[in-house]
Amino acid sequence: MTAVTSENPPRSGDSPARRVMRRVLMVPLADKIVGANVIIISAGFVYEIIARAPAELSTMIAMTFAMVVASIVNVALVRLALKPVKDLVVLAEKVSAGDFSARGTRSRFADQDLRILGTTINGLLDALAVERKRIRDLGAEVIYAQDSERARVSRELHDSIAQTLAGVKFQIAAAGNGADEDVRNRLAAISAMIASVTDEIREVSYSLHPRVAEDLGLESALTTLARQVRARSGVDVSVSVRDGTTPIPINVSATIYRVAEEALKNIEMHACAKRATVDVVSREGSIRIEVADDGKGFDLDRMNRVVGRSGLASVKDRVVLAGGTMKIDSKPNGGTRVMAEIQTSEVTK
Repeated sequence: MTAVTSENPPRSGDSPARRVMRRVLMVPLADKIVGANVIIISAGFVYEIIARAPAELSTMIAMTFAMVVASIVNVALVRLALKPVKDLVVLAEKVSAGDFSARGTRSRFADQDLRILGTTINGLLDALAVERKRIRDLGAEVIYAQDSERARVSRELHDSIAQTLAGVKFQIAAAGNGADEDVRNRLAAISAMIASVTDEIREVSYSLHPRVAEDLGLESALTTLARQVRARSGVDVSVSVRDGTTPIPINVSATIYRVAEEALKNIEMHACAKRATVDVVSREGSIRIEVADDGKGFDLDRMNRVVGRSGLASVKDRVVLAGGTMKIDSKPNGGTRVMAEIQTSEVTK
């Protein structure tokens, strides 16, 4: 017979005895064992009283004392015997909550079967950790390969196509020197169109791969990004980068930059903020970024239900694949904070 749960509510046609049985089955295993033993001891006590009636007062007291002591010893033994099971339950709860580094410890109260079970669970968790690391490393390789390809396309656009168009513009300008006014006007219009296309290509090139982050460093890239946001939206963006002694790998810098870019884009479009801060701290083995604003904020649960996948969610996937963590903290009229941290100790340039 199954226990009463939210998925298995009591039926209206159940008899009182059936409902009592359902409640009994919901009692934890340790309490069931203790209760059963107490009932057995009590039944023996009652039998002795009936069998030896009329019993002397001293006999009654001795038997009562013996029953109490037996019950206490029984409870203690049952609790100790089931403690390894409770420890395994706590371990399962930790793993379920995301603590994949948790492991079971050997209990001196566990019998051989429970020791084997604990060892098996630890072995499974170790295998899971190895597989998670393998998947994380593969994800990071995909992300960094994508960045490399974006950088290649960006260089092609900026160094080849844009430069070719600039040369065409100069040729058109030279061709118009000896032409009549109508031809010069047409050539000037074509030159203006080429200039517009060149600017668009350079913007696309920068959006694909901000070379300033590669050429001049993360701080210069974030400062340039803050200046662009300030020019477009009027939001006062301040940048603080505290470098550690270890240089930041280029591929990690690209991921940190993407976090800042998407967070500031979200501020521009939705936050109605006046000020925003970008704070980057590089320590030995890790780098952390926090982007905060004083805007109107939002309800995270409601936003996830209504909007579904967002740019911030995509960036979070990127951070996780790079072996990091990302958290969004926001509430209505309380501003928003986007925090991400990536381990750099095992990342190569």
